Amino acid sequence: MRARSGPYLASLATAFPSHLLAQRDAVPLLQGLFADEDPELVRRLAEHSGVATRHLVLPPADILRLARFGQRNACYQEASVVLAETAARRALERARLAPEQVDVVLDVSCTGIAIPALDVDLAQRLSLRADARRVPITESGCAAGALGLGLAANFAALGQRALVVAVELSSLTLVQGDRSRANLVASLLFGDGAAAAIVLPGGGTPCIAAAGSHLFPDTRTAMGFDVSEDGLRIVLDKELPALLRSHLRPVVERFLARHGRVLADVGLHLVHPGGRRVLEVYRELFGLPDDALRCSEEALRRYGNLSSASILAVLDLALEAHERPAPGRDALVLAFGPGLSAEMLLLRWEQESAP
Repeated sequence: MRARSGPYLASLATAFPSHLLAQRDAVPLLQGLFADEDPELVRRLAEHSGVATRHLVLPPADILRLARFGQRNACYQEASVVLAETAARRALERARLAPEQVDVVLDVSCTGIAIPALDVDLAQRLSLRADARRVPITESGCAAGALGLGLAANFAALGQRALVVAVELSSLTLVQGDRSRANLVASLLFGDGAAAAIVLPGGGTPCIAAAGSHLFPDTRTAMGFDVSEDGLRIVLDKELPALLRSHLRPVVERFLARHGRVLADVGLHLVHPGGRRVLEVYRELFGLPDDALRCSEEALRRYGNLSSASILAVLDLALEAHERPAPGRDALVLAFGPGLSAEMLLLRWEQESAP
């Protein structure tokens, strides 16, 4: 067997709130909330969203009762750490790693505000060591799960055992007075949930062979939040798929080239499910077959867009289904976030070889 080296992804796990909302049941709620929109348009947007179900931290009626940002943020602070702890404990158990063995925890979230950050409560609830390093990532949006994995790989390359936890409660960012089309689309797309990963020093598989970032120039307004008196107002440019179509492929090609790879060396594409159209553009851009993004599409169908936790959920589904590229090829992990930014990783499965 060829020797294994480099940081590796030891485990993944997810956790979701108990309230499940079918997309068909979301339609009449949003037709009422966005009364200025054509009800048929709302129905069509839901039908073509690629989302079948989403988990919510509260029933929709209870979310709508939280009219003030302070109320919604208090709910975020209370519920997010519970979900984060559940996902983290599952990941630790799957990796057969005791909490006191964790050297660094990276907590990832952008759908609420907590100072001190979530890692403070999480570290105490998990009984992590007091000297475990804590790294909160709070403004990188949907790209942050992949960013956290890349940073965890840097820590693991130094011999440290890393826990990455992403938790998002996007339903609590709903600003009821915002009747914009972007808010309607977001209300049909985003779900709540948490995911966690354990990244360890060399000795296992899949190895995190490379990680990289790219900031697209002059795209600051493509996605993110506007912080207003009412809370976090979603920013979601309808031209985002066109931006990706115009600029993404050379970015991926340069990332691969820096690590001695070309597109033909990618045998599995694990892409942030930012929406049905984003996945369609990616598939067209890289000339992929219809089922090439099945893990991303399944995550979108089951959970909606989980923001930073989405890419971890995609990875969890892929590993659960024993998805892996053909021998000699890599998996490309890709997520997009505010900036506009892209976070990329290469995963590599070591193969058995003749002695």
